[in-house]
Amino acid sequence: MDFQLLAQLTVSGLVVGATYALLGVSFGVIYATTKIFHLANAVPYAAAAYAAVWSSQKWGLPLLPACAFGLVAGTGFGLLIEVLAYRPMRRRNATLLTIFLVSLGISVAFPNLLQIVFGPDNKALPAYKNPTHQIGSVTISQHDVLAFIIALVLVVAVIVFIDKTRFGRSITAMRTNATMAAAVGIDSRRVYLAVLGIGSALASVAGLLFTTNGVATPTMGLAPTLTGFIAAFLGGIGSLRGAALGGILLGLVSGWSALFLQVDYGPVVVFGVMFLVLLVRPQGLLGKAAV
Repeated sequence: MDFQLLAQLTVSGLVVGATYALLGVSFGVIYATTKIFHLANAVPYAAAAYAAVWSSQKWGLPLLPACAFGLVAGTGFGLLIEVLAYRPMRRRNATLLTIFLVSLGISVAFPNLLQIVFGPDNKALPAYKNPTHQIGSVTISQHDVLAFIIALVLVVAVIVFIDKTRFGRSITAMRTNATMAAAVGIDSRRVYLAVLGIGSALASVAGLLFTTNGVATPTMGLAPTLTGFIAAFLGGIGSLRGAALGGILLGLVSGWSALFLQVDYGPVVVFGVMFLVLLVRPQGLLGKAAV
């Protein structure tokens, strides 16, 4: 075995896994609280990227202000989905399946809207200096280091917020028993709006981290959203730590698979890992078994 290649793939897998962890927590906090299979999480991911590119090209914003604008725009789109789509359907007592179909429709329609408005061509943010660092036989770029740190800091911040703050405990109560939470005066509308905001912000950051090292495309949010779903279920729905762990694991396994398989087989490996883990532990790595 080529141990130098293994070390490089491990570092690369950790960087990718940190972004997967971000998406896993994003999907997990929304699904566990609202019970909505939120495929429309692809919207803030792509909206943040396109808003950053647009503000950079239209207003001449430097990279960081453009990313800040993208973060606000992506989070705003996520909140609009809650206010204009999910909330009215709850008022009409729509089933979760019906709401899921609405979410699926939004996730399909939004890339087409982006293509109509911005065209099918790839969009890029302004170039910036991205020096690489050599640590033994491993090469890592400055962008990868920052992406890893940003993703982990945000994941930890969300977990601490939900575990330690009063409003975070309201989210936990709504996630555990929505009927009892409402009975003691917790406003479900505020909680749902908050978790959509948190999840959309995390997805927006993931989209921006991808675009600062790549390009924005209309369909860019679909595959990462599915990866976030896999990470959340792999780690255990209801456990944000599990979602983060699931994301890191997926990144590592996807990276290591390059030792034996072509890169094109990455998605097969990801789904294969989910299948094998859930076959042994249906509740996920850190999830609690149903009683």
